[in-house]
Amino acid sequence: MILLIFIAAQNFHHLELVKKVPVDAGPKSIYYSPDGKYIIANCLYGYHLNIIDHDEMKVIRRVPAGGEPVECDFTQNGRYIWFSLYDKDMICVYDYELDSIIKKINVGEKPKIIKVSPDEKWVYVSNWGSASVSVIDVALLSVIKEIDVGRKPRGIAFTPDGKFAYIANMGESSLSKIDVKNGHKKIKYLPAGLTPRHLVVTKNGAYLYQTNNLEEVVRKLDLMKDRYVGIADVGKRARSCVLSWSEKYLFVCNYMDNEIGVVDTDKMVQIYSVKTGDDGNGHPIGITISNGGEYLWVSNYRGGVNIYRIIWGGT
Repeated sequence: MILLIFIAAQNFHHLELVKKVPVDAGPKSIYYSPDGKYIIANCLYGYHLNIIDHDEMKVIRRVPAGGEPVECDFTQNGRYIWFSLYDKDMICVYDYELDSIIKKINVGEKPKIIKVSPDEKWVYVSNWGSASVSVIDVALLSVIKEIDVGRKPRGIAFTPDGKFAYIANMGESSLSKIDVKNGHKKIKYLPAGLTPRHLVVTKNGAYLYQTNNLEEVVRKLDLMKDRYVGIADVGKRARSCVLSWSEKYLFVCNYMDNEIGVVDTDKMVQIYSVKTGDDGNGHPIGITISNGGEYLWVSNYRGGVNIYRIIWGGT
């Protein structure tokens, strides 16, 4: 607890490269398990999930995906890994303890992001090819509804209370707001700037941050008013992002610049950047942060996984 309070009070200084971990081809995304014990790299062109041990910082298990894995999320504190297969129009549920895929669920066309609701009752899947979101009942392990949203939906973020979900419609520059508690109904359409891609929400549900890929900015949305209150210029082709543990900073994959940018979320300005590689082994696309916020893990589409220690300065 003392360490977490200390980190939260610190100002960001720089990222220190600790290790590079080789993984299978095309690591499209990367996620920490809820218990912080392992990290999943979804290797699109390697057709495997690579499971990396947090302490050993090396691949300890390669899970055949049966297709092109894009994104994932977790239930039951990381025992079950839900991952999307882009080329199969399918979601798979992998049991970490049994080391086995226990369920395959058909969804819409070309599924991308998959997000579990805070109460773990629902799994939302953005279907890039069919302009819809599939709603999966976790208890039933089946789709109970398809929600029509905008073209090329990608990012999904639930509010912490689980009442609402926001969908980034990358193909028509909008967000769709879904009422989760009342029949998964689409209740609002928000103009969101050019090509909104990735969405993250603060722990208290006050703000949503989004990357705008072609516009090369990050936007800040006030969730009480559903109104944008800030915008920050970042690098070329901003992709995925993740908040620091204190939420004072946002780490952004500036894909075409081969760098990670760091945005001050109060001032809404990029204050730092570091190269992750070059055109041959870079292109950062996935990003995740350790429990407590000590380490930042970045997957490079043309390379492996970079592990950084987050170095803090004065208060």
